[in-house]
Amino acid sequence: MALSNRSLRGDLILAGIALALLSGCGEPERQKGPGLPYTPDAAIKEWTEADIKLKDDLPKVLLKTTQGDIEITLFEDEAPNTVASFIGLVEKKFYDGLAFHRIIPNFCVQGGDPKGDGSGGPGYRLPPEFADQYHKNEYGTVATAKSPMYREMSGSQFFFNMKKDPKGNADLDGKYVVFGKVSQGMEVVEKLAGVKLNGEKPVEPQKILNATVLNKRNHPYIVAGKVLEEEPKTEAKSEAKSEAKSESKSEAKTESKSEAKSVDAKSGEKSGAKQPEAEAKTSSTPAKEAEKSK
Repeated sequence: MALSNRSLRGDLILAGIALALLSGCGEPERQKGPGLPYTPDAAIKEWTEADIKLKDDLPKVLLKTTQGDIEITLFEDEAPNTVASFIGLVEKKFYDGLAFHRIIPNFCVQGGDPKGDGSGGPGYRLPPEFADQYHKNEYGTVATAKSPMYREMSGSQFFFNMKKDPKGNADLDGKYVVFGKVSQGMEVVEKLAGVKLNGEKPVEPQKILNATVLNKRNHPYIVAGKVLEEEPKTEAKSEAKSEAKSESKSEAKTESKSEAKSVDAKSGEKSGAKQPEAEAKTSSTPAKEAEKSK
């Protein structure tokens, strides 16, 4: 009897172990990749730390355009000042209604200029910033554009890199700050790149309808090192200034001439000398009217 009890206990233990093993088979497959909130797990090899940041931590901006929505993940760790400026301009609604004024197929789609001709900006410029391991100008990345007037500095203009070559736009690396990448909506950027063009400008305006910040880190985004743009000297302003100068000069000359004439007239009356011909001509009409009245 004792042997049978011992055997029964052994059977029960084996059955319990079998049930415990079988119970895990019905669990749903473990989610791969980061969740919200996410605790990194060394056992998950599919995601690197950079991927986790790209998904959950880095700030994101949504551009609603005439061709659809584009979500941009911003590389704050590599270009914090550029990202701070971009987020600040988005929050101020600076980009709302601005056009993509320059499109070159298989190269770039450029926008962010309030003037629409490649010369405009937010009223300030930023010095370039490149981290030791800066992002390259590869397909789908977003980089700052530069005005010819402020060679190395950027403002509000940016462009999407469209070159599908494995090297991307390698000639631009280290010259144009890559501050983000399209995380959703690259097909929309392709639609923008494929519109009908007149030179580099779209025949039908392609615009950012509105831009919003989807996500940002919990700290103030302060832009440092701003260089204020000089007010451009337009032809109208220069002409107005020259006209004002010429008017002031002519007024000064006429005043000095009239003063000289009055002095000469007084001296002529006293001495009985005749006035110069120019003065006589100017006083001839009132003199004739005086003779008729007599």
